[in-house]
Amino acid sequence: MKDNNSKFIKYIFILISVLELSSHVFEIRDMHHFTKPLLIPVLMVFFRRALTTQLNSSFMLAILALVFSWIGDVSLMYEDNDSMYFLIGLSGFSIAQILYIFSFKKARYNDETVISIKNQLLYSLPFLASGAILLWFLVPAAGELAYPLIIYSLLLLGMVIMAILRLDQTKQSSFNQVFIGALLFMISDSLLGFNKFLLPMENAQFFILLTYILAQWNIVNGLLKHYNEA
Repeated sequence: MKDNNSKFIKYIFILISVLELSSHVFEIRDMHHFTKPLLIPVLMVFFRRALTTQLNSSFMLAILALVFSWIGDVSLMYEDNDSMYFLIGLSGFSIAQILYIFSFKKARYNDETVISIKNQLLYSLPFLASGAILLWFLVPAAGELAYPLIIYSLLLLGMVIMAILRLDQTKQSSFNQVFIGALLFMISDSLLGFNKFLLPMENAQFFILLTYILAQWNIVNGLLKHYNEA
């Protein structure tokens, strides 16, 4: 019965995601204000209903990460009214990244890192380089938001690297989905920063939301594969 409930909630999440993306394609502002705040709460319900094992600390940290992601989501909806909302949103997502870092760290078979230091640097280098290049362009254009942007970017990179450090410390399907989710999170926020500070893009919100929704979905399902393995 619990499995059937989680599948039903999954379809609700997919429907809300489609409606949210459609609201940007067809510029239906009222629908956007209804669907976006529902995305993360519905995903949280799915996350809990799809968990077949006992609650654990990694799961609770991930739930809190989703809560702060929701705060970020709602705040960014009003950034056009007041720049303070962007800062609140950035703060919410910063806390979410910290919580995801610790959640990923705990969603492993043990605390040992099986990837050598050399390979850790090798795997992390492309993300560190791309993050540094993006910041090189974004920081001068960010003005008073430069320092918060740098801090958030470092936390985001930390989440991606922690996802990499789960290699061979969980089942491969769990590693793949969490890593893809972290990577999509980075892409989504890069698009947001590029669109806000450098060059406004056509259909920017659609692509930012598409990559963000897929990021959260992959992270949640990747973690579930690790938890439910037990």
